[in-house]
Amino acid sequence: MFLIHTSAAQAPLLAAAVVGACRGKGWDVPLQPRFLSVLFEKLLGFVADFNTLEPTTPQAIRDALPSLEQRRELIELMVTVELLSDPIPSWLSTSIEQWAKALEVEDNSLLLARDLAQKATATAMADFYRLNWIGTLDQKQPDFQNKLARDGMKAWALTVEADLEEARRWNELENCPAGSLGRALWDFYQKRGFAVPGIPGAANEAVAHHDWIHVLADYDTTPLGEMEVTAFMASSSRLPGATLGFMGTVSIYESGLLPSLVVPPGYNHSLSVPQGPERIADAIRRGKACNQDPLMTDYFAIASCPLDELRRSWGIPEKKYL
Repeated sequence: MFLIHTSAAQAPLLAAAVVGACRGKGWDVPLQPRFLSVLFEKLLGFVADFNTLEPTTPQAIRDALPSLEQRRELIELMVTVELLSDPIPSWLSTSIEQWAKALEVEDNSLLLARDLAQKATATAMADFYRLNWIGTLDQKQPDFQNKLARDGMKAWALTVEADLEEARRWNELENCPAGSLGRALWDFYQKRGFAVPGIPGAANEAVAHHDWIHVLADYDTTPLGEMEVTAFMASSSRLPGATLGFMGTVSIYESGLLPSLVVPPGYNHSLSVPQGPERIADAIRRGKACNQDPLMTDYFAIASCPLDELRRSWGIPEKKYL
């Protein structure tokens, strides 16, 4: 996740790099400088006007950031800024591609951005689900390739055939002790009228895995809540595709560039709301402080544990925005 491996001392140079890659003759949308300003201030304590900040060059960054991980996080931040635009300007795509090449960074986020810039929405959706954390978890299932061949793209995110044993496993969370993680997830589902995995048309096990994190980190299922929980996941998990998952939610809920298998169209500009960027920065902060990888956890094994105790032991800080 961007800015996770960045020190406060490096912030001015990285900010200048994003300006050099993404501002051109002016920002494409007002949210871009606003989003950057909030992230750099809240996460690194660096205050700057991104409308007037002087840009820098790829060579200056290459010399200052020998770590490929840091350079990759910088490119991911640039791509996220790109995905705030609708449509994506061709000059911006070209600029970020040139920066990635100069910094010797290859990243799946670049593939998603190119799909969306070219309005290849079906390809973008397939690449998004295949390459993010959902695809990683799906492909651990022994029969997934058969489901994908039979049912097509919806197999990435949805229960495509009844699985009574899987549904029973989730429904039994109702019997977890009051105040436990499992009971909290059961209540979370009941409040929203969600069907459990194993029921045709419900989210599949891979997608539902992040519902545990909704509960643990206390994020709603509103558009902004989905961006918050995926930002938390991206900054706390080392699973390949975690950051791409956040970028996808931005593309679904802010710019509307990316279609979704589970979200109806029409959720645009959900990050542009008052305190939207601040809430994302806070989610990144909280995820960075988490001492467990939430995408690599067997939640059924800890479903009976008290929710408050888990939050404390995982080091998850309180939210700044309720």
